[in-house]
Parts: sequence; structure tokens; C-alpha cells
Amino acid sequence: MKQNQFKKIKPTIITNFYKKTLKMKNKFLAIFPLLLFTAIIVNAQTPEATTYRGAFAPAPVAQWTDNWTNWDPQNTFYAAPTVNVTSNILSTTTWTKNNVYLISGPIYVDSLVTLTIEAGTVVRGDATFVISSLIVQRGATLIANGTPCNPIVFTSSKAAGSRVAGDWGGITLLGRGLTNQGANVNVEGIGATEPRARYGGNNNADNSGSLKYVRIEYAGYALTPGNELNSLTMGGVGSGTTIDYVQTSFGNDDSFEWFGGAVNCRHLVAYRGLDDDFDTDFGYSGLVQFGLGIKDPNVSDVTATSTSEGFESDNNNFNSPTFGGTPVTSASFYNITQIGAYRCANNLGGISNPTAPGNGHRRGARIRRNSQLKIVNSILMNNWKGLFIDGAATQANATANTLQFKNNIVAMDFTFNSSVTGALGLATAGEDAFSTTYLNAAANTNTIISTPCDVLVNAWSFLNPDYRPNGVGSGAALAGADLTPGIQIESSLFTPNQTVEFVVDIFENAVGNSNGTITVTIPVPSGFTIAVPGLTLSGTPTSGTNGTSTALGAPYKNGDWLFSLVGGNVIATSKVGITIPQAGSSSLGFTIKRNTTTPTGTNSSLSVTVTGGSDSTPENNGALNSLGAL
Repeated sequence: MKQNQFKKIKPTIITNFYKKTLKMKNKFLAIFPLLLFTAIIVNAQTPEATTYRGAFAPAPVAQWTDNWTNWDPQNTFYAAPTVNVTSNILSTTTWTKNNVYLISGPIYVDSLVTLTIEAGTVVRGDATFVISSLIVQRGATLIANGTPCNPIVFTSSKAAGSRVAGDWGGITLLGRGLTNQGANVNVEGIGATEPRARYGGNNNADNSGSLKYVRIEYAGYALTPGNELNSLTMGGVGSGTTIDYVQTSFGNDDSFEWFGGAVNCRHLVAYRGLDDDFDTDFGYSGLVQFGLGIKDPNVSDVTATSTSEGFESDNNNFNSPTFGGTPVTSASFYNITQIGAYRCANNLGGISNPTAPGNGHRRGARIRRNSQLKIVNSILMNNWKGLFIDGAATQANATANTLQFKNNIVAMDFTFNSSVTGALGLATAGEDAFSTTYLNAAANTNTIISTPCDVLVNAWSFLNPDYRPNGVGSGAALAGADLTPGIQIESSLFTPNQTVEFVVDIFENAVGNSNGTITVTIPVPSGFTIAVPGLTLSGTPTSGTNGTSTALGAPYKNGDWLFSLVGGNVIATSKVGITIPQAGSSSLGFTIKRNTTTPTGTNSSLSVTVTGGSDSTPENNGALNSLGAL
């Protein structure tokens, strides 16, 4: 899989032990595609660094969805309403958890007004009124902060067992953030002439309030085709707003849609919505990290203009063919787990087609209309196709690296023939030649897994899921980078007082970057002395300098490492921020001398052990070279 990288090694002697290590390494590569990966920063916003791809850390770390989410809202009992909200909120108001609120019709929170909702409060949308929804106008503030044990729930007014998507209109937040449509844009789904439904401005730091530990169920409303309210609609929402731990379930259109603005969001769950999980438009430029999207095989959006995607991203829908306008949609999504509608029976396999009428289920990500979306460190699986970079303008952005799809896992069964009209089967993870070439480019470090069912612990139970990386099979989460050391040495036979050069190559040999502190340990062989060019080794870690081995012609990057001598061991530790990229390596330069007192015929071993970098496969972390004294 990565054998070519070993061609860089030019040792005078490579022992049989090391050759066996290389063979063993290739075996592990074939068996264990890793899910763990370190985040790469691609813009001024800084995502949280992780050692894994997807939304969840491996066990024993708990899923961040525990306690506050609800995987079965259809059968959840909610108390009858005690307060009927039929008029707009024109003054600062608090809704308390001892009441159940019924929203009847569109309810606007007036500009400069704050609506506070206590943790544990239930708000129900009246399914008998057209567009029963909560609309937070520009300048207004919604403070809806639940807790893991007491989330705030927005749900249908219908009884358990009878709820359907679109029972009410959901939540719409409107702010003064930048859009490429101007400063006064009417939000979709309400009406083109309603002045209270406008968003946009010149303040990307605008604050529309806070949503934490909130569930939004059975929402969304289609005024006309292509003109819909979503479960959570955000128009021009600024980065002063907090969106964290929000679950949308069984929405009638998109689960989350952003129109411009720069709000940053974390811990989002898009559960079994009709259309797209994450939809970005009109210059949205925020950062979203830790998100889960789950498709329902029984429902999908299939119209002349829309199909159901995990990600759908546009810059401007209305300016064909360039789809121009600034700011450009350039949001960054990190650590997303997106699971399509091609369900596995269990982790052993057996994939079934979606049963939705017309089957509009399509891609993990469709990036189009001049978008510069960035998706990084994520998992997209069980879709008809993994990636579609749609259109010449969007492809140009990918070539210019302003659009990025990097360090992701695309998992699907390449032998599965979909019944989707026009489908050619899952022969490639990209939908067209450009998308496939981009997806597989080495520089983008994406990983394609052809057997998706066991990538996660249990992604196939709707009611008791476990979306953490699996420890075995295709999802073998072996805790990070898989490192292998190799030794290049000028000569392994020494005359008295002879000094030779050697280089230790540390290869990142799996499907993720090394991350964290990497430690290289070299016990000083009996009768020999090891030195680092330009340093006097002591117990204090000291930075090396870069150079090239004269004898081997091999460059080394000692400047990335700190060196010390501790207990008869030469220790090298990587500096903060240093990583070894997937299929890459880092080389360290040393010299070794036979001491004058070492008798002829003495044999010793030069051994190297590499640890850290989140690596947990110690059988791969040693290299050995025999030394002899002539």
C-alpha cells in the first residue's frame, strides 16, 4: 500500500529483522485501515485538535450524544400544553420548565427583545396552524440553554405515534452577518415580502443568542418547492452566537441550513431528515466541528432541483454560470460522521437499498455553484457516491485549494449495485472523473474503505447506536499513527576509534498523520558511543540542527527534535506541533564510534524504538542493526 516510501532507504546494511518488520508492516496495512487522525488547520479559525477522524473518539471515551439526545421521539410522551403562544414576543420574556408552551402560527421575537427558555422546557409547534414556528428577528436574542440531563425540546403538538415531518416550522435565527445577496434578504419559507423575516448586514460577529442542549423534532415547512423552512434555519447569524449540542430529528427539509453569516457550531446531530443534513449557502464562513448526520432509507427529497445529500453547498444559486458574489461560501466542517441511507444489516455486512419513493438519496457531499466549502477529518459512508465537486467554477476552487476535501474516510461497498435510476454501481467513490481524481490525490490524504459495515461500533441500530470507531475489521481504530523506524548506517564493522554516520528514518505507515509527542529511544551499545552532530548530549533536552549525512547522502531534520542522554539511552522527542504526515517520514542523524577499549570481535546491537504519536502497535516500532568490532 505504501511500499514506495521504503525506496528512500539507502542503508549499507539492513538486517533480516528489519526486512521482516517491513513485511509485517505491509500485512498490518492490509488489515487495519485506521480511523484516527490529527486535525489540520486550514483557515484562521482553529478547530479542536483530535487524534481521530469522524465525530467521536474511540471507546472508552463516551459519545457526546449520550443523555441529551432522543433516538425515538415518535414514541416519547410530552405533556399537554399549558401556555398557548399566539402573539409575537414584543418584550423580554422567560419561558419556564414548569409550563409546556404551544406555538400557534409564526411567532416573531421582536428586534432588541430577549426570549429566555429554561433548561428542561418543552415547546410544541401547533400542527393545525400554517407555519407554526419561532422566528428570531435581527437584533433579537434567543437564550435556550438546556443541560445534558434537562435538554430543551421543541417538538410536534401531535400525540406519540402520530407525528410526521413538517408538523411545524422549526426555529429560524436571523442576524446581521454578511451575505453575498445583500444586507436585506428575505429568508426562505416564510414569504418574500415579510419585513420581519429579513436577514443580513455587515457584522459577522453579531449575536443572536445561544442554543445548547436543544432538540428540534418534526419541523420544517415547504411554502413552495425550493422555498422551505428547515429544522434550524440560520440567516446571517454571526459568530457571537452559540450553537452547541443541537439535535434535529425527522425534519421536513434540511436539518441545518446556513445562509451567510459566520456562526461557529459544535456537536450537531442531523437525524433522519428529508433532505440535506448540512446545507450552506450565500457566503456562510463559520466553523462547524463534531457533527453527526444519519439518513433514513424510507424518506428522501426527490424533485427537479433537489436530492438528499449529507453536505450540500452553494455559493450563489442565482448567478449562472459563475455563481459569483462575495463573501464566498467557505465554511469549514471538521470531525463529521455522515451515514447515508444504504443501510447495513449489521457489522458483518449485507447492504440494502433505500426504500424511499423515487429514492433521492445521493452523495455524502455535493459541493457546487462556486462554493469553497472545506470538509476535513470526517467520515462519509454508505452513500450512493461519496463526493461530487459539481461544476467548472467549483472544480477551479478545488484546484486552487480554496475548496478542500481532505483527510477524510469515504466508506462504501464498491461491489454493491444500486437500484437508483442511472446508477453505475459504486465503482468509484467520486461521482465523476474530476471528483474521483481529487478524492484519490495523495496530497489530500483521503482514505477509501470498500467494506463500510464495520467501520463504526454499531451504526445500524436506530434506537441504540454506537457511532464510535470500531476496534476491529475495516474500522480498526488502532489509536493513531502506525510508526516504523529504519536504520541507514555507513558501516556496521568498526576498527578501533572509528566513527561512522547513521540515520534513523521514522515512517508514518498507516492511513493517518502521526500526532502528539513522538519519542525515539536508542540504547547506547556496549563498547560504542553515540553522538548527535553539533550537540553535546546531556540530561537536558536540546534542539538539534538539520543536515545531511556525508557518507549516506541522506538529509535529516534534527531541528524538529530535542535530544538528550538519559540512563544510557539517547532520547529524541519531537517538538510541539511536529507531525509526520500520512505516507511521510522524518529522519534523524547520528554518529556512532567504536571506543578504543572495545576488544576485537565484540558484537553489539544498535536498536531503535519509536513510541508515541498516538501509536499503539509496539510490534512495529523497533529496528535492529548488528555491530561488530574488527
